[in-house]
Amino acid sequence: MSENNLHVYAPASIGNFAVGFDSLGAALKPITGELLGDVVKVTASEQDEFVCTGAYADKLPGEANENLSYLCLLHFKKNIKPDMQAVRLELQKNLPIGSGLGSSACSVVATFAALDKFAKTQLSQDELIELMADFEAIVSGGRHYDNISPCYLGGLQLTGELIPGRSIEISVPKEWYYVVAFPGFSLNTSKARSVLPKQLGMHQSVEFAQRLSAFIALLQSSGQAGEYQKALELMQDDVAEPHRAPLIKGFSEAKQALPELGAKAMSISGAGPTLFAVCTNIEEANLCADWLQKNYINDEGFCHICQLDEAGTRELASHEINGEADETA
Repeated sequence: MSENNLHVYAPASIGNFAVGFDSLGAALKPITGELLGDVVKVTASEQDEFVCTGAYADKLPGEANENLSYLCLLHFKKNIKPDMQAVRLELQKNLPIGSGLGSSACSVVATFAALDKFAKTQLSQDELIELMADFEAIVSGGRHYDNISPCYLGGLQLTGELIPGRSIEISVPKEWYYVVAFPGFSLNTSKARSVLPKQLGMHQSVEFAQRLSAFIALLQSSGQAGEYQKALELMQDDVAEPHRAPLIKGFSEAKQALPELGAKAMSISGAGPTLFAVCTNIEEANLCADWLQKNYINDEGFCHICQLDEAGTRELASHEINGEADETA
């Protein structure tokens, strides 16, 4: 594909990942092979122009100057590549706003990755992640890497200001499935953050640190099934979930029903209202997905059975642009 006509895809992600508030995130890939994320198309043009298309384009501001993707373009041309030729930038907005799936991160990551490739600026991984985090903070109110890093790099990432290189990939069993359900209504990220406690007590802080470190250590161990089971048992969010769950209609019912259907862990994706459940085989994942389709989502919602998107942000192949699903997952 010509680099004068780029299509760059950035996948949806699960922030917090239950045990890792603001520090652990996972990129998602539906097992059907369909794309769950935003696409940015960059084409050489005689003058700069911006277009927003996609299923959720009408949920974004109509003015280009208020669109995060366009603001990324302006910043890139002013501060990164002032002599870059004019482009037509198209954001295909395929993720709902305020979903808890890293929607704003998707737009930012796809845009900067596409511009870097188009302009051949060859920014380093660290430079790109910092740039992406700066702009995602415009929407989320802070530089939260737990959507940015997995969206860009793929996989499950331990990430944050104190992490060397801003991210460390964590191995996850291939047989884990993530049933992800967006109920069809949005939850404002600022509102979801406003209900959180301003500080944690000593006991809760120590428990959080122990749970996260033990979870990662078990996943990085010899890979024995028993160790993975212990890791799943640790997947519990005592920091954010108790405060955000009351904001999400149907969450408490799902929390009770899904473990009975085989889910080994369940929590809120990012700030919500999307929830995710972890299953260790496809049969239980299908049972959980069926329940969520019938009991959790409305006509505007969706449910996907996913595994981790190991590739992260990438240029799309021709068959992916044309909407032909790769069902080899």
